[in-house]
Amino acid sequence: MRIEGEIAVGEAARYAGKACSRLNGHPKPMIAGNAVSAIATIGFVILFSTLQSLFNLPGWLWMPALLVAVAAGIAICIRVHRGWSIRIARTAFATRGLVNPVPSSFAISESGFSSTTGRVTLQAPWSAVSDLFRVGPYWVVLLEGYPQYMPRRFFASSADEKAFLSGILAHMSPEAKGRSCEAEGFVRD
Repeated sequence: MRIEGEIAVGEAARYAGKACSRLNGHPKPMIAGNAVSAIATIGFVILFSTLQSLFNLPGWLWMPALLVAVAAGIAICIRVHRGWSIRIARTAFATRGLVNPVPSSFAISESGFSSTTGRVTLQAPWSAVSDLFRVGPYWVVLLEGYPQYMPRRFFASSADEKAFLSGILAHMSPEAKGRSCEAEGFVRD
Protein backbone atom coordinates (compact mmCIF):
# COMPACT_ATOMS: atom_id res chain seq x y z
CA MET A 1 0.00 0.00 0.00
CA ARG A 2 1.21 3.48 -0.78
CA ILE A 3 -0.08 7.02 -0.53
CA GLU A 4 1.26 10.01 -2.41
CA GLY A 5 0.84 13.76 -2.49
CA GLU A 6 2.64 17.02 -1.93
CA ILE A 7 3.46 18.84 1.28
CA ALA A 8 4.55 22.48 1.20
CA VAL A 9 7.47 23.63 3.32
CA GLY A 10 6.12 24.88 6.65
CA GLU A 11 2.65 23.46 6.03
CA ALA A 12 2.54 21.58 9.32
CA ALA A 13 4.64 24.07 11.32
CA ARG A 14 1.70 25.23 13.40
CA TYR A 15 1.16 21.63 14.54
CA ALA A 16 4.81 20.89 15.36
CA GLY A 17 4.35 21.92 18.98
CA LYS A 18 1.47 19.49 19.45
CA ALA A 19 3.41 16.68 17.81
CA CYS A 20 6.49 17.36 19.92
CA SER A 21 4.36 17.58 23.06
CA ARG A 22 3.66 13.85 22.69
CA LEU A 23 7.24 13.38 23.79
CA ASN A 24 7.97 16.55 25.76
CA GLY A 25 4.58 17.08 27.37
CA HIS A 26 3.02 20.47 28.07
CA PRO A 27 5.17 23.47 27.15
CA LYS A 28 5.91 24.08 30.85
CA PRO A 29 9.62 24.64 30.19
CA MET A 30 8.85 27.42 27.72
CA ILE A 31 6.37 29.05 30.09
CA ALA A 32 8.81 28.75 32.99
CA GLY A 33 11.65 30.04 30.84
CA ASN A 34 9.64 33.10 29.84
CA ALA A 35 8.71 33.75 33.48
CA VAL A 36 12.35 33.42 34.55
CA SER A 37 13.36 35.74 31.70
CA ALA A 38 10.85 38.37 32.81
CA ILE A 39 11.88 38.08 36.46
CA ALA A 40 15.58 38.25 35.57
CA THR A 41 15.02 41.29 33.35
CA ILE A 42 13.06 43.06 36.08
CA GLY A 43 15.74 42.08 38.61
CA PHE A 44 18.48 43.60 36.45
CA VAL A 45 16.42 46.78 35.97
CA ILE A 46 15.91 47.09 39.74
CA LEU A 47 19.62 46.45 40.32
CA PHE A 48 20.57 49.15 37.81
CA SER A 49 18.06 51.59 39.35
CA THR A 50 19.61 50.98 42.75
CA LEU A 51 23.12 51.45 41.40
CA GLN A 52 22.07 54.60 39.56
CA SER A 53 20.62 56.06 42.76
CA LEU A 54 23.61 55.08 44.89
CA PHE A 55 26.28 56.32 42.50
CA ASN A 56 24.33 59.12 40.78
CA LEU A 57 24.88 57.66 37.30
CA PRO A 58 23.73 59.67 34.26
CA GLY A 59 20.20 59.07 32.97
CA TRP A 60 21.28 58.19 29.42
CA LEU A 61 22.70 54.89 30.76
CA TRP A 62 19.14 53.55 31.01
CA MET A 63 18.98 52.45 27.38
CA PRO A 64 22.20 50.40 27.37
CA ALA A 65 21.32 49.03 30.82
CA LEU A 66 17.88 47.99 29.60
CA LEU A 67 19.39 46.24 26.58
CA VAL A 68 21.85 44.40 28.84
CA ALA A 69 19.01 43.46 31.19
CA VAL A 70 16.90 42.05 28.34
CA ALA A 71 19.88 40.16 26.87
CA ALA A 72 20.72 38.68 30.28
CA GLY A 73 17.07 37.73 30.84
CA ILE A 74 16.90 36.00 27.45
CA ALA A 75 20.18 34.15 28.11
CA ILE A 76 18.85 32.90 31.44
CA CYS A 77 15.54 31.90 29.78
CA ILE A 78 17.34 29.84 27.15
CA ARG A 79 19.37 27.98 29.79
CA VAL A 80 16.30 27.21 31.91
CA HIS A 81 14.18 26.16 28.91
CA ARG A 82 16.82 23.95 27.30
CA GLY A 83 17.79 22.19 30.52
CA TRP A 84 14.22 21.46 31.56
CA SER A 85 13.19 20.36 28.06
CA ILE A 86 16.10 17.91 27.85
CA ARG A 87 15.19 16.37 31.22
CA ILE A 88 11.55 15.98 30.13
CA ALA A 89 12.56 14.38 26.81
CA ARG A 90 14.96 11.95 28.49
CA THR A 91 12.25 10.92 30.94
CA ALA A 92 9.78 10.43 28.08
CA PHE A 93 12.31 8.29 26.19
CA ALA A 94 12.88 6.13 29.27
CA THR A 95 9.11 5.77 29.82
CA ARG A 96 8.74 4.49 26.25
CA GLY A 97 11.65 2.07 26.61
CA LEU A 98 13.80 3.98 24.11
CA VAL A 99 17.54 3.86 24.68
CA ASN A 100 19.60 6.88 25.61
CA PRO A 101 22.18 7.51 24.33
CA VAL A 102 21.14 6.21 20.93
CA PRO A 103 23.70 4.28 18.84
CA SER A 104 24.31 6.19 15.62
CA SER A 105 26.30 5.70 12.43
CA PHE A 106 26.83 7.51 9.16
CA ALA A 107 27.86 6.01 5.83
CA ILE A 108 28.88 7.11 2.36
CA SER A 109 28.19 5.02 -0.72
CA GLU A 110 28.08 5.66 -4.44
CA SER A 111 24.30 5.95 -4.26
CA GLY A 112 24.13 8.42 -1.36
CA PHE A 113 24.50 9.31 2.29
CA SER A 114 22.91 7.27 5.06
CA SER A 115 22.37 7.93 8.73
CA THR A 116 21.32 5.29 11.23
CA THR A 117 20.07 6.36 14.64
CA GLY A 118 18.89 3.50 16.79
CA ARG A 119 16.62 1.34 14.66
CA VAL A 120 15.91 4.05 12.08
CA THR A 121 17.94 4.48 8.89
CA LEU A 122 17.66 7.51 6.66
CA GLN A 123 19.06 7.14 3.15
CA ALA A 124 19.38 10.03 0.76
CA PRO A 125 20.73 10.22 -2.78
CA TRP A 126 23.58 12.67 -3.31
CA SER A 127 21.21 15.06 -5.08
CA ALA A 128 19.44 15.56 -1.71
CA VAL A 129 22.63 16.68 0.07
CA SER A 130 22.61 20.47 0.00
CA ASP A 131 25.12 21.56 2.67
CA LEU A 132 27.97 20.31 4.84
CA PHE A 133 29.03 22.63 7.68
CA ARG A 134 30.32 22.66 11.23
CA VAL A 135 28.25 23.70 14.24
CA GLY A 136 30.08 23.42 17.54
CA PRO A 137 31.40 19.86 17.96
CA TYR A 138 29.35 18.53 15.00
CA TRP A 139 29.50 18.33 11.26
CA VAL A 140 26.00 18.81 9.86
CA VAL A 141 24.85 17.30 6.58
CA LEU A 142 21.61 18.82 5.30
CA LEU A 143 19.44 16.31 3.46
CA GLU A 144 16.63 18.34 1.89
CA GLY A 145 16.39 20.38 5.06
CA TYR A 146 16.80 17.46 7.50
CA PRO A 147 19.98 18.06 9.48
CA GLN A 148 22.11 15.03 10.30
CA TYR A 149 24.49 15.81 13.18
CA MET A 150 27.77 13.89 12.99
CA PRO A 151 29.73 14.27 16.25
CA ARG A 152 33.36 15.03 15.58
CA ARG A 153 34.25 12.67 18.44
CA PHE A 154 33.17 9.77 16.18
CA PHE A 155 36.36 10.22 14.15
CA ALA A 156 39.47 8.43 15.43
CA SER A 157 41.78 11.13 14.06
CA SER A 158 41.81 14.37 12.12
CA ALA A 159 42.95 12.38 9.07
CA ASP A 160 39.89 10.10 9.36
CA GLU A 161 37.63 13.14 9.72
CA LYS A 162 39.13 14.77 6.63
CA ALA A 163 38.84 11.53 4.62
CA PHE A 164 35.16 11.09 5.52
CA LEU A 165 34.31 14.71 4.73
CA SER A 166 36.25 14.46 1.46
CA GLY A 167 34.10 11.47 0.55
CA ILE A 168 30.95 13.50 1.13
CA LEU A 169 32.26 16.54 -0.74
CA ALA A 170 33.34 14.37 -3.70
CA HIS A 171 29.72 13.38 -4.29
CA MET A 172 28.09 16.77 -3.73
CA SER A 173 26.89 18.98 -6.57
CA PRO A 174 28.92 22.11 -7.37
CA GLU A 175 26.17 24.28 -5.86
CA ALA A 176 26.19 22.26 -2.64
CA LYS A 177 29.98 22.44 -2.47
CA GLY A 178 29.71 26.21 -2.87
CA ARG A 179 27.60 26.31 0.30
CA SER A 180 30.10 24.06 2.10
CA CYS A 181 33.20 26.28 2.03
CA GLU A 182 34.09 25.63 5.68
CA ALA A 183 34.16 21.87 5.12
CA GLU A 184 36.24 22.24 1.96
CA GLY A 185 38.67 24.50 3.81
CA PHE A 186 38.95 22.01 6.67
CA VAL A 187 39.68 19.15 4.26
CA ARG A 188 42.36 21.22 2.44
CA ASP A 189 44.22 22.23 5.63
